[in-house]
Amino acid sequence: MPTIDQVVHDIKSIKIQGATNVALAVLDALSHLIRERPSISCYELTRIGERLAFARPTEPLAQNAIRYVSQGCTNDARERIEQYKGFIEYGKRIIPGVGAELLVDGGVYLTICHSSTVVHLFEEARKTGAYFSLYVAETRPRYQGRTTAKELLAAGFDDVTMIIDDVAVSLIEGRRGTVDAVFIGADLLTEKGFVNKVGSLAVAAAAKRQKIPVYVVSTLLKYDPLPFSPTHIEQRSFEEIWPDAPDNLLFYAPAFDYVPFFGNVKIISEVGIIPGRQVKTATGKRFPFIFDRGYDKKLYYGKSL
Repeated sequence: MPTIDQVVHDIKSIKIQGATNVALAVLDALSHLIRERPSISCYELTRIGERLAFARPTEPLAQNAIRYVSQGCTNDARERIEQYKGFIEYGKRIIPGVGAELLVDGGVYLTICHSSTVVHLFEEARKTGAYFSLYVAETRPRYQGRTTAKELLAAGFDDVTMIIDDVAVSLIEGRRGTVDAVFIGADLLTEKGFVNKVGSLAVAAAAKRQKIPVYVVSTLLKYDPLPFSPTHIEQRSFEEIWPDAPDNLLFYAPAFDYVPFFGNVKIISEVGIIPGRQVKTATGKRFPFIFDRGYDKKLYYGKSL
């Protein structure tokens, strides 16, 4: 089992990537820590958990895990870790089926970045007999869209088209016919919008102009109850864009976009398909522990943990 420092490093360097993988890595690290140190205090377990979960700031699925586990320290921490894993597993199992009915035979759909839940949703829709076409944005600079394309091809899809990110808007505008809907994941949900890979804002805004629905495929466990600030958007190294760039060249490399809940944005979640602006109410009913005021993330933003 890797050390806590190693897990933190692997999350920051995106060796461990994807919200679910990060959350599970954090929970597994805590489970291992409890086995090694059965008498560890709730306070120390929570602080270590926060260090792991805040290795990257836009990982509320992992951060809410710490909120949930810390409420049961220390007697039932192990049980609550397994319960939270169960919440994640339930969402991944139920959400694809909730959204599958939206995809129809002959439809054309666009996705950006990589979300295993989005891929599973496409698979569930195909099981219903719907045959549709998919456009996959490659998602620079780390090309997560290639992972999406590979998974779709491995699942038997034979009408998958890769595009560079800049082509997505022109497709939505009608360059090659109609895009019927956009399906994307989310790293973070807030009361007024969501966070996803950079490039998502342009896609959602173009879809709004064309009155094309945008479906955010996400568990409500990714909800962040605190006010969002653009300063929370992670800035990545220039080396991801141009490893051998000339000296003195400046870079602006945000990893994510914040996308407001435009009227065409809905969330496909474990409680059904809901308008974006209903996410706070829906989350409070499903996972009330997320709104525990004893846990204030603002203390950790911007700190080196």
